[in-house]
Amino acid sequence: MKLLEKTNRTYFLVSGTAFVVAGAVIYFVLSFIFKDQLNENLLSDIDSITRTIERNGIVPNYYPFIEVKEVQAQSEKPLESLDTLIFDSTEKENILFRQISTVKTVNGKKFYIAARDTLLEKSDLLLTIIIITGSVFILLLISLYFINRKLSLKIWKPFYKTLDDLKEFSHDKPGFRLSSFSQLDEFTELNETLDKLTQKVITDYQSLKRFTEDASHEIQTPLAIIQSKLETLLQYPDLKKDQAELMNSAYVSTLRISKLTQALLLLTKIANDQFPEKSMINFSELIEEKVKIFEDYVNEKSLILKKEIRPECFLETNFFLAESLIMNLIGNAAKHCNTGGTINIVLDKNHLEISNSGTPLPVPSSKIFERFYKINKSSDSQGLGLSIVKEICSLNKWQVKYEYENGLHNFIVVF
Repeated sequence: MKLLEKTNRTYFLVSGTAFVVAGAVIYFVLSFIFKDQLNENLLSDIDSITRTIERNGIVPNYYPFIEVKEVQAQSEKPLESLDTLIFDSTEKENILFRQISTVKTVNGKKFYIAARDTLLEKSDLLLTIIIITGSVFILLLISLYFINRKLSLKIWKPFYKTLDDLKEFSHDKPGFRLSSFSQLDEFTELNETLDKLTQKVITDYQSLKRFTEDASHEIQTPLAIIQSKLETLLQYPDLKKDQAELMNSAYVSTLRISKLTQALLLLTKIANDQFPEKSMINFSELIEEKVKIFEDYVNEKSLILKKEIRPECFLETNFFLAESLIMNLIGNAAKHCNTGGTINIVLDKNHLEISNSGTPLPVPSSKIFERFYKINKSSDSQGLGLSIVKEICSLNKWQVKYEYENGLHNFIVVF
């Protein structure tokens, strides 16, 4: 929900509640004032009728508003007020009257005197109040909505401009700046803070990028020299067996360090989105090409390879990352497939599925994409292949999931 919409809803709710309460208060106050004023007028009428009888001896009678009649053997009664229904022969219906009556002695005679006036029915009064307050409420809400909308759009314009600028922000654009000018101090301060933050992000990214590039070069170069020297030493004819074993162990360790360094650097580059170049990649051809690399390994383990690859499946991504994704998934399937087992590769425009036969995992499947996770701790695997797969999928906004079903380990990438 947008802020403007939420603000308007709050205004409407508060205003509606206030008008309902105000309407009820107005109704009861007006009812009280109306009745009080009516009572005063009727009391004045009774006094006027009494004086008329005293002075002129005339008994006025204007039914139903004034009713005077002589009564016998009845003591005087105090004033009595009530609401009563009286049939109106003209209107042919009962009319609600406010009545004040009394029995008084005038000129030695007792008279029943009643003064009445029409009383506005509560339903009419309530309807009138509802119509008036409702009209005012609707008019006020409409005015409030448009005024608040126009005012809010004007006030929040710098905020939305900042938001649009941030959507265009990229850590590989050193020239990015946010405008700090605004008529509102809060937005000016916000822009200044965000500008400092974005500049720091760009600076940190550039530093990390330089470190990654330098580490890639500076670490791989001495490792390559060490491997070359060890290879040369292993060629010496007078090398003793124990010396050869130690050198071979060192050589294998340097290879593992080199592969580990390359994998970690790849993960860092993927996390920092250092593969912006994208193109339409024919995954069908790429998979067929990479499968051939594993043919010797497949034959060595007597594996059965089944393929259901739909031709001309194109996806937009970085070519190097597409290669890494396919190589890691196929390599993982071939490495962990039991001897004489089956590898299935299925590809269409919506998903890629690579599965291999094998025993169930001894640990929860949720750990399978974690870094350095290995089922077999003695394996020479670095435990980074599936982590790379997950990072590549996240970068491309693809979904990768693992399932074990019918004796098959299934890795599914949904495009």
